[in-house]
Amino acid sequence: MLNSVMHQRLIRILLLSLAYFAAGWLGLKIPFTGSHITLVWLPAGIAVAALLRWGSAIWPGIFMGAFLVNLSIGSTVTLAVGIAMGSTLGSLLASGWLRRVGFQTSFHQKRDVSMLIVAACLGMALSASIGVTSLYLADIMPLRDTGPAWLTWWMGDVVGVLLAAPLILTLNRINLAQLAHVPREVLIWILVATPLAWFAFIHEYSYLGGALPLAFLTLPLVAGAALRFGITGASLSGLGFSVVAALGLFTGKGTFSLEDEQISLFLLWAYMITTAITGLLVTVLQTEQRQVEHTLKESEEKLRGLFNLSPLGIALTDMKGHFLEFNDSFLRICGYTSEEVKALDYWALTPKKYEADEAKQLESLERTGVYGPYEKEYVRKEGNAIPLQLNGMLVTGKDGQHYIWSIIEDISERKQMVADLRIAAIAFESQVGIMVTDANGVILRINRAFSEDSGYTEEELVGQTPRLLKSGHHDENFYAEMWNSIRHTGVWQGEIWDRRKNGEVYPKWMTITSLKGEDGVVTHYVSTQIDITERKTAEDEIRSLAFYDPLTQLPNRRLLLDRLQQALASSDRDHGQGALLFIDLDNFKLLNDTLGHDKGDVLLQQVAQRLSSAIRERDTVARLGGDEFVIMLLNVNTQFADVADQVEIIGEKILNLLNQPFLLDSHEFQSTASIGITLFGTNDETIDNLLKQADLAMYQAKEAGRNTLRFFDPEMQVVVDAHMSLVKELRRAIRKDQLVLHYQPQVDSDSNCMGAEALVRWKHPKQGIIFPDEFIPAAEELGLITELGKWVLESACKQLAAWSTKPFTNHLCLAVNVSIQQLRQQDFVEQVQSILDRTGADPTKLKLEITESSLLIDTEDVIAKMMMLKSKGIGFALDDFGTGYSSLTYLKSLPLEKLKIDRSFVLDVMTDPNDASIVKTIVALAQSLDLAVIAEGVETEEQREFLARAGCHDYQGYLYSQPIPPDKFELFLTQR
Repeated sequence: MLNSVMHQRLIRILLLSLAYFAAGWLGLKIPFTGSHITLVWLPAGIAVAALLRWGSAIWPGIFMGAFLVNLSIGSTVTLAVGIAMGSTLGSLLASGWLRRVGFQTSFHQKRDVSMLIVAACLGMALSASIGVTSLYLADIMPLRDTGPAWLTWWMGDVVGVLLAAPLILTLNRINLAQLAHVPREVLIWILVATPLAWFAFIHEYSYLGGALPLAFLTLPLVAGAALRFGITGASLSGLGFSVVAALGLFTGKGTFSLEDEQISLFLLWAYMITTAITGLLVTVLQTEQRQVEHTLKESEEKLRGLFNLSPLGIALTDMKGHFLEFNDSFLRICGYTSEEVKALDYWALTPKKYEADEAKQLESLERTGVYGPYEKEYVRKEGNAIPLQLNGMLVTGKDGQHYIWSIIEDISERKQMVADLRIAAIAFESQVGIMVTDANGVILRINRAFSEDSGYTEEELVGQTPRLLKSGHHDENFYAEMWNSIRHTGVWQGEIWDRRKNGEVYPKWMTITSLKGEDGVVTHYVSTQIDITERKTAEDEIRSLAFYDPLTQLPNRRLLLDRLQQALASSDRDHGQGALLFIDLDNFKLLNDTLGHDKGDVLLQQVAQRLSSAIRERDTVARLGGDEFVIMLLNVNTQFADVADQVEIIGEKILNLLNQPFLLDSHEFQSTASIGITLFGTNDETIDNLLKQADLAMYQAKEAGRNTLRFFDPEMQVVVDAHMSLVKELRRAIRKDQLVLHYQPQVDSDSNCMGAEALVRWKHPKQGIIFPDEFIPAAEELGLITELGKWVLESACKQLAAWSTKPFTNHLCLAVNVSIQQLRQQDFVEQVQSILDRTGADPTKLKLEITESSLLIDTEDVIAKMMMLKSKGIGFALDDFGTGYSSLTYLKSLPLEKLKIDRSFVLDVMTDPNDASIVKTIVALAQSLDLAVIAEGVETEEQREFLARAGCHDYQGYLYSQPIPPDKFELFLTQR
């Protein structure tokens, strides 16, 4: 195997040396400076191409070829070695640099052309330097001639690389087959190019440089060869024209044979380089364009001619601006058909505002033969303006008349990209903190908002990693889950705590997005982050106001219910037993009436302190309101009989504590209490039943003479059972159409009715109208709420459809309450859609109201259903806001339109500072989340004015109307 590789390498070295020698020997037949320097040194291109194709191990072939060719012209061995060494090292430098920067020999990208030019300039500078130095040291060239000689040597080598290297690198079966497939076109091209080359470079004119314009007419031919015959055709055409041009200069007859030899030389080099680069760039541009359009227009591209293949608009006009020829791209740009374009006046496309610019371009065209690039607009057939960039050149037709070839580029996307970049730059400096890192997490850039939030300057953070900001608030599992989400979904968002430069730990809402390149590999990470300190503070404040009694700082009813729910779940799981003690102060009203409410508040605070001191840390003491307290005891004992005994002992202890005198400022006050007790943990209890049982027991203690305690007696449930017997009739009531809907108006700040809330009533045949608070809770417990809710929704949609037919009601929206049981139904979305289809109600007028408790279970499922319904036009409002206990962070992801302030806060808003604070906080939170807000239970003008000052301008309540039947509701509208 090794011998085979060595054999192949030796053959390649021999072939390279022979090719180098042959090309060099021919080149030195037309030397420019002495016998060692020529206008074009094609062996340089052969050497670079060979090194790129076969590897650097074949460098001896370059050295041998250069050494032999210099010996053949009489150079000494020393001089030949020096020149050969320079040629070898220069080629190695050029090819080595190209490999290092990822040069592709197929020339599929413009960067490959740029890299070849740079490599040629670098490598051949070394070759020229060593070669000229060798000539000087050999006393063949005086020092004064070394500068021009170096430039000539360098330029000749550079041009040789640009002409020969692409040809050799792309000379393969595929590219040769491309030429073989179009022999007629190749022949036509040769027939056109040969006379043009003759007249441009060989024909002797009466004055020097007379054919200079013709020389540059070869460039479209090179471009045409590139477009039609590929890079090999472009390289061959460029090489052919360059060789003919060099021969013309050598014979003194060509285009570049001017009186000034240096100008002639530079013009020739410029022409050769332009020819080579034109062919390469056109080929690269064509390749890139074909790669983009290949999948969509492959069959079409095979049928297009060279003219119509151009992605740029190309048009031929006479000097009066009439369009004679044009390609499909030009038609697409202007929007006209071919026949319409031929009949167009030039100024029908070009707005008159460009007259001055057009005159300048025409003057440049007449003076230099070319115009542009310059930007202007065309007015398309549709009437809209399209930005363009134009380039053109003056040509002479067969009739001797001048014509203009123009290349027209649609730069709409470029303009849009510039605009998008400008917008992106402005967005980057928004109020949201933004950080950009590389794929390794190294910070590349931050914006001003991020710097202000973190306290670090951009200079302090760039080059660091986000670990600098870690607060220690999160464990490793948190970050592992974060990066797992980013790797699998490309994004993560959530709440995170970071540390500012001053050491302060603060919360923020962060979104991290991974950016991937075309290869699917992550290149950057972008994080946006918002300081949510104020939101968290507001959340904590609302939570405190919502779950703690402001007077005693004890848990309130809401928090008690939450803990009781947890306790019941825990007792079911662990078989633990507990007790509820319902405590009511005896004769508390008398204290308020005699000593004043301030003394009553002091008593309540001291009672709270004594009760808290009497229980364990795991137990709960809560104030329900007024003078009512509840104590929840957990895991009292495992034997039920012992539980009762122990709870009784605790109850007696509490009674004794409360019997001790209280010092209310300077007044000593003696108080007693009545306690009702119920036990839980042995049966399937509910929260409501337990509270009712303890409450009933407390009243039994009151009836027993106060200052005592009583356990719940099941016979107390007789009254409750009587109520339940009524509820059992509810199922029959739904079937017998005993339910009706009443509608309570919702008005804006100008008292205009904008909608209503549908509220169900039970029209009992014997008891008359029964309100929902008497049967809805039981309906939920008995599983009737979904059937009831469906009836309410369908009835409301029928009413909504009826209103839509009347001019004074067709603007109304209708709010309908939806229970958590309805939301948890798998087919809830389908049910709503079916009802809308049956009734013909407008979904945009339907507003579904949900409570915060609906979000505690299967949150993601509920949000998904809300999203689907919102996509159909249905709106959502969060009802009784502030009374629940769900996390406020969910509000960000909920598709809500409105928050509804609960009537319990509105009721005492004028007398209770805590309720006033809650209302203001809720309104501020809604405004920060861009949500509307409405208050229910508005009964007085003072309440409305307070709400208006707080920023709430939509109202519902008895101040405007109680819930009324549909006919009275419509009468209500007509009377306003």
